[in-house]
Amino acid sequence: MNYFKDQKFKSNLILATCIIIVAYIFMNLNTVGNLLSVGIGIIKPFLIGMGVAFVLNLPMKFFEDNVIGKILEKAKIKNMDGIKRPLAIIITLFVIIGTTVGIILFVIPQLIESGSTLVKNIPSYVKSLQDFVSTYMGSMGSTEIFNEVSEKISSMGANILNIIGQVTGGLISQILSITVGVTSAIFNVFMGILIAIYILISKEKLSMQTKKLLYAFMEKDKVSKILKVAEISNYKFSKFVIGQCVEAVILGGLCFIGMIIFKMPYAILVSTIIAITALIPIFGALIGTIPTAFIILIVNPMQALWFIVLIIVIQQIEGNFIYPMVVGNSIGLSALWVLLAITVGGSTFGILGILIGTPLFAVIYTVLGTITNNRLKNKDIKL
Repeated sequence: MNYFKDQKFKSNLILATCIIIVAYIFMNLNTVGNLLSVGIGIIKPFLIGMGVAFVLNLPMKFFEDNVIGKILEKAKIKNMDGIKRPLAIIITLFVIIGTTVGIILFVIPQLIESGSTLVKNIPSYVKSLQDFVSTYMGSMGSTEIFNEVSEKISSMGANILNIIGQVTGGLISQILSITVGVTSAIFNVFMGILIAIYILISKEKLSMQTKKLLYAFMEKDKVSKILKVAEISNYKFSKFVIGQCVEAVILGGLCFIGMIIFKMPYAILVSTIIAITALIPIFGALIGTIPTAFIILIVNPMQALWFIVLIIVIQQIEGNFIYPMVVGNSIGLSALWVLLAITVGGSTFGILGILIGTPLFAVIYTVLGTITNNRLKNKDIKL
């Protein structure tokens, strides 16, 4: 009797193999974790490359179809399809790199200037605070309390300086490891960009090769379902990226309008930082508030307080209305499901869950909806 032709024996063999593998994993979690870490480290440039390629594919398609394609069509130039893709990639890279460099050159000098202004003005700030406390305490007849508080502040300042010295000494010993980490990160990003360019140039060929492998080793019906899910995923994630960019522009615009109305300083700089950090779903505006409030604090501490209030109000509007409407509508989710996706994703996978929770939930929502509707149709149930 040939056991390998017995379907029941094959199923039991597969089940036993899976049990052995799972048992080995649980008994050697540290070893398996180290192997996974090493494996992820090896393929990290490829993972970065796929992510970069997915994001760059959106503007590349726009330039390829709506800019270069239209120009060649109007010029009646034929047989030039081979240069459309490389030109579109070059234009996309120039636009992104130019935008990034422009923002850095615009933001960094302002931050350096603000930091240097703060350092110069610290003595006057401390003097103003002391005068205020002295006047207030004097009116209350509590000069002794003021003197004690002043001594505490002075000793606290000395302690802070000592702590800074200790921390600085500790940081010096970590310079080598930090340098190695930064070098590794730069290498991974550089390799990721090269891999992304290759993926974009030959994405149709890679797609065809993947389909051939799937059809060669899997049943046709299962491959059709996998390709359908992949198509839905590509659509939802693309719409999510576009919606997130639109939402960031809206949030930056609201911040700029509010700052202009209340005559706050550095309106363009602050609004740009808020718009960039708003690319992080829901909580991006609050993350951008820390450096921007610091910048305004240097010029006018009271306006910095009102700026924080302004950002909190805008963030509430953004989190409860703008984000669910703009991003939710772009991927076919209601406001309730968007908030649920962010909450569950963030609590389960942290920052990564916040970033991909919404589009991933949209894919699950669409696939589950399709399966449900097909089952109801097969049962001849109409709701």
